[in-house]
Amino acid sequence: MSGTMKQVVLARYAQGNPKPSDFRVEDAPIPAPGEGEVLLRTLWLGLDPLIRFAIDEKRLSGVTQVHPGEVMYGPTVSEVAASNHPGYAVGDVVEDRTGWREYALVAPDRADWRGPPRKLDPAQAPVSTALGALGMPGQTAHACVIGIGRVAAGETVVISAAAGAVGSLAGQIAKIRGARVIGIAGGPDKCRCLIDLGFDAAADYKAPDFAEQLAKALPEGADVFIDNVGGDVMLAVLPHLKRSARMPVCGFIAYYGMGLEGPGPDRLPGFFRAIMSKGLEIKGFGGFLVGGQQALDDIAGWIAEGRIQCPEAVVEGLEAAPAAFAGVFSGNNHLGKLLVKVSG
Repeated sequence: MSGTMKQVVLARYAQGNPKPSDFRVEDAPIPAPGEGEVLLRTLWLGLDPLIRFAIDEKRLSGVTQVHPGEVMYGPTVSEVAASNHPGYAVGDVVEDRTGWREYALVAPDRADWRGPPRKLDPAQAPVSTALGALGMPGQTAHACVIGIGRVAAGETVVISAAAGAVGSLAGQIAKIRGARVIGIAGGPDKCRCLIDLGFDAAADYKAPDFAEQLAKALPEGADVFIDNVGGDVMLAVLPHLKRSARMPVCGFIAYYGMGLEGPGPDRLPGFFRAIMSKGLEIKGFGGFLVGGQQALDDIAGWIAEGRIQCPEAVVEGLEAAPAAFAGVFSGNNHLGKLLVKVSG
């Protein structure tokens, strides 16, 4: 296959929240697969908030870093366009982390943390769900509710960023477990969508009466707080946590654009006082340390039974990726997994 493709490279390291101008769309030649390689045509690109860590000038331990001029990192669903590997045939659909580009070369026998591309079954569910409910966000939500949160019937669960890919799934899984679920989201439209997904109540953190909404939704407090945000939202929930409440922390998007020291005042003393006085159980996790294959099997079963919806927000074309990604950090209004439809 010959010709050119589009790809998005990092133009400059991000300062604070990323901006569309931090990225650049370029043309590049479509590569040809060598021995043991496959050429993948990107169908879907997932815009995970955690990609923000990859574009800091100072590298964090364990985080993939992208340097200016390099292709942006990110998870994808692709179709095999050409193959020189016996395990992959033209037309196979796979999930991998091939980045923000229309085509990518992959050596399935690579010896790194990613392993070989994961083959997908289009008959099981729309292949885009491999980047959401049937991918890492689904595994993360499963771990939040079942593995770490240990949510039981009759308990109350509160979830920040509840309209996002992880939060919207975590709320539905908690309902399956028999819990009462309260979601926190920005804006009345998102809050209404949470109710449509089966949440028992929703609180709008952008509303002037957010504290009152939260207190009304949590008259007896919360047993589990699934936090994706940190910041002021976390501090608002903290007084409502019961003694020995569990707090899975799988994100802190309020601080993604900061270093180790944010702006004052220092509110850590109050946070530590709450941890001690309430006996809170707080556990942070992320990356691939999540629910594993069992989580994917459980979620696939719930999807087949009609017990879980998989909301997706889709933007069209690779060129739309920079603005859509920047919008994640400036309050865009999407529900569920944010995806770029690249082709197909």
